[in-house]
Amino acid sequence: MDCKPQTFTGTEGAVGLLRWFEKAESVFAICNCPAGDRVKYAAVTLADGALTWWNAQVQLLGIEAANATTWEDFKELIREEYCPRDEVQKLENEYYDLKMVGSEVEAYVKRSYELADMCPNLSRPMSRRIELFIKGLPPRVKSLVTAAHLNDLTQIVRLTHKIVDQEVESDSLPPRISATAAATPTATASANDNKRKWSDYDKTSSVGQTQKRPDNSNRNISQSSSVNQGQGSGQSQGSYAGKKPQCNKCGYHHFGPCSRTCRRCGKVGHEAKDCRASQPKHQQQQNQHNQRQQG
Repeated sequence: MDCKPQTFTGTEGAVGLLRWFEKAESVFAICNCPAGDRVKYAAVTLADGALTWWNAQVQLLGIEAANATTWEDFKELIREEYCPRDEVQKLENEYYDLKMVGSEVEAYVKRSYELADMCPNLSRPMSRRIELFIKGLPPRVKSLVTAAHLNDLTQIVRLTHKIVDQEVESDSLPPRISATAAATPTATASANDNKRKWSDYDKTSSVGQTQKRPDNSNRNISQSSSVNQGQGSGQSQGSYAGKKPQCNKCGYHHFGPCSRTCRRCGKVGHEAKDCRASQPKHQQQQNQHNQRQQG
């Protein structure tokens, strides 16, 4: 356990003062500090403005009377000095309206104790503190605790824990968040295992798909040839939507000089249908022969 004292300067506010009380009292218990020496020990941990304030109290009361102040009276004096009234009012409102959320009895007990220490006007006498504690319990838990007619706060807190556990088991109250959080690492590990399984499955599937994928290279070449042929015929059959200029000689769209060759005369720059050269004699005879066979 840590017996190192925690200092208090007076600028920490109400919550900081409460933490200083808690630390000092835990050290009192660990070190078996006598009740008559607690104020002297606590005064050693004061610093800055808080130390100046206590020195003024010592001068006002006298060293012997100041050191003889009880711990509870000392806490009341320092509360009045360093807890602003508006901050105390907020704490008192919270204390009066404090309710247990779900089945979180540990959090409720802890906060109830803290506020009772900071709001003595509401927590004294002990009967009033017990009344506020029972007031914030869920309806069914409140009725069972009230029916026990207990006057000891420690016994009431123990009974509250027991009843809340029973209510959780019977599904009358939701499970505690702390219990759910304790199960989270297992759930996370399970989720990670599933994630790895799915990842391995995806990798296996990808390999299988790669091995089973057919060779489409020939089909792609065929499709490319078909597209090129379609584009060539499209220039003569429909409107051209590209950026190539139309050739005045062959009628097609292309860049640079026309390189098309006539199949009839073998010259560049026109097609056979536009050829004006006379046919060779053997070609004329062949055409006449074909016409007679067709007729």
